[in-house]
Amino acid sequence: MGIVVRGAAAVLAAGLLATMPAPAMAQPSPAQAAAAVDFDIPPLPLDQAITRFAVQSRLQIVAPGDLTANRRSPGVRGVLAPSAALDRLLAGTGLVARFTDTATATLVAAPAAGGTATGADIVTLGAVTVDGRTAAPLETAWSPVDGFVATRSATGTKTDLPLIETPQTINVITRDQIDAQAAQTIGDALRYTAGVTKVQGFNRTDDAVNIRGFQSSASNLFRDGTRQQYNVYDGMAEPYALERIEVLKGPASVLYGQSAPGGVINLVTKRPKFASFGEVEVEGGNFRRKQAATDFGGNLDAAGTWSYRLTALARDSDTMVDYIPDNRLFVAPSLAWRPTADTTLTFLGNYMKSKTVYNYGYPTQGTVLANPNGQIATSRFIGEPDYNKWDRTSRSIGYLFEHRFDEVWQVRQNFRYADYKNDYADVAFLAWQPGMRSITRSAYSRFDQSQNIALDNQAQADISTGPIRHTLLAGLDWNNWQWGRTQYSGTLGPLDLYNPVYGSAVRMGFTPVTSTRATGSQIGLYAQDNLKIFDRLILQIGGRQDWVDQSNKNRLANVTAKQDDAAFTWRAGALYAFDSGVSPYVSYAESFAPATGTTYGGAAFQPTTGQQYEAGVKFEPRGLNASFTASVFDLKQQNVATPDLAHPGFSVQAGEVRSKGVELQAVASLTDRLDLVGAYTYTDAKVSKSNGADLGRRPAGVPQQMASLWLDYTIRDGMLAGLGFGGGGRYVGATWNTANNAQAPSYTVADALIRYDIGQVGLSLNAINLFDRDYVEACTYACFYGDRRTVIARLKYRW
Repeated sequence: MGIVVRGAAAVLAAGLLATMPAPAMAQPSPAQAAAAVDFDIPPLPLDQAITRFAVQSRLQIVAPGDLTANRRSPGVRGVLAPSAALDRLLAGTGLVARFTDTATATLVAAPAAGGTATGADIVTLGAVTVDGRTAAPLETAWSPVDGFVATRSATGTKTDLPLIETPQTINVITRDQIDAQAAQTIGDALRYTAGVTKVQGFNRTDDAVNIRGFQSSASNLFRDGTRQQYNVYDGMAEPYALERIEVLKGPASVLYGQSAPGGVINLVTKRPKFASFGEVEVEGGNFRRKQAATDFGGNLDAAGTWSYRLTALARDSDTMVDYIPDNRLFVAPSLAWRPTADTTLTFLGNYMKSKTVYNYGYPTQGTVLANPNGQIATSRFIGEPDYNKWDRTSRSIGYLFEHRFDEVWQVRQNFRYADYKNDYADVAFLAWQPGMRSITRSAYSRFDQSQNIALDNQAQADISTGPIRHTLLAGLDWNNWQWGRTQYSGTLGPLDLYNPVYGSAVRMGFTPVTSTRATGSQIGLYAQDNLKIFDRLILQIGGRQDWVDQSNKNRLANVTAKQDDAAFTWRAGALYAFDSGVSPYVSYAESFAPATGTTYGGAAFQPTTGQQYEAGVKFEPRGLNASFTASVFDLKQQNVATPDLAHPGFSVQAGEVRSKGVELQAVASLTDRLDLVGAYTYTDAKVSKSNGADLGRRPAGVPQQMASLWLDYTIRDGMLAGLGFGGGGRYVGATWNTANNAQAPSYTVADALIRYDIGQVGLSLNAINLFDRDYVEACTYACFYGDRRTVIARLKYRW
């Protein structure tokens, strides 16, 4: 065990070592006889390189004061003795290492030619010690994050870069934040994120959200950088399976191809660790909730070449709406192979079976508009208990491959195959009967089946040209999807929403009303350069060409419609990183999405397009684990279909939707006891060009203002060490329905947490909507209540 050198002792040791004369003949350092280590450290700022070296070598490095500031290491790779590796790491930095024992080295200024280091070469204030034997694993763009504050992401560039150096807004919700706030869906996890709202309120069938005023469709949801699904009804993701959830704001077609202009959501899967770990937890709550989950893994061989992970969950639960269950079985095995420090191949599997019912929503009268009979109960079910169902099964398998050839070149390939099946039966309301107590209803049932294949190939080069360091990326991705639907319609009796009596017979037709099969493929070729000039000015430029082929076959009429689209998109950005941690930036980005339909003349619609101008400031204060972002944006979607005034019944692509706004986001660990998540959003969204009655209307479910704040405090010492409290509030402004003739009022709800961690055992109690606020979260074609008070108690054991 080496001697731990800290504080004044570090300074004294550094000074004594630096003033010792160099011997005439080099003597072996205490670490030269140590076992060789397979090092993998790319060119980095010296402080980051030293931290990685300490972790990989398991040595302790003492760096006096700011000696490593504004210096860059060339990196080191290969199987080397630690002392030899450290010499290479420090080459050209003006520093050398002096070993005091087999486990400790101190960095000092290199002596002038023919001379020796003197006390003048050493900064004697604030020595920094990096102990690789106890250092936490370094954060990467895909790794776990300790706490709420993430510092790196690949969602915005497809490369592992600091968030503070990315000239576009990216929000990261970490595993710790998901757990602390007891998020049950992706929409729940984004409740404290600026600019994001759920399209509907209570919902257990899909993850649709609005981002910056635009609905994020199924094609905007990604899993580990590849598209998760094309059909919104293919399913919801299980939050327990995720390491982090990341939101890239604004158009993102330059990296991901066709997508809505508001932004994309990337779900980062839990991956195997090359160390043993595990947890098991059980939950209980109101609505007769019962859930058990486990997440464990470790190495499969002594050398740590193979590792595994298994994440699983089972839930049996009712919900706030009568006769709507929330039952789920989820299993996700994964296996990683790391033959060298330069190569990793990770296999990821996923199986999920869900049983629930679609929440169709309620009429405006009785929710946001007056009804002579009063308000419709938030627990009211408008279907038939023995008829409605949403039985969905999803399966996927894929891999993530990465290999580094040298200090310049590395390649990655990500592949995913997914299969979805959904057996769905639902009841829709049609209209009020006289007196506004009972509604007429219709029934329909359908079976959906989808298969998606996604493949993304990337080549990255890290090179320097004088004072400019380039992170070059080139890629080719391919997506293929097939989707089929068969739907039947039926009739049933009316229902009194104020005193329901269920049991109406549902009479379904014998022949389908819809039988459709859709297929498509997308090929995208993209390139990007991230330039860092004098370690201060960062420029980003990228472009992409996409080719999209789609066909839609009406199997009833035996008619097939085909459409081929091509689009070029690009983006550019600039950011300046000040020493203070302040980084102002500007950026421009584009998107596209294929549009179905034809003009009066028979010409196929062109893709809709999106353009965004964004400016902002990112701030990561020195010495504080915190991230602050302030941004303004101007976002347009063009080529939107609008009525053709010259040819009634047809459309032209002369419409436009515009969204402008301000977003503020703060995530901070203010002390080792207190964490904070805060957000504010102002969004001015409207239909800016149209030939129809929707001109000037606000998009459905988009509030003008939102604000939220979450605080989390943990007692670290004393008899109550491990006891923690959390709480937050969420304000959402008023929103309009699709027709803009009914408004959901603004609302404020509170959430709370109390927990107690005793060693390996953790107890927690969450309350979402603590005061059981009765509110309408959004109205589109119907109105949807927000989640009523949900209480979840959890007992967790970790090893």
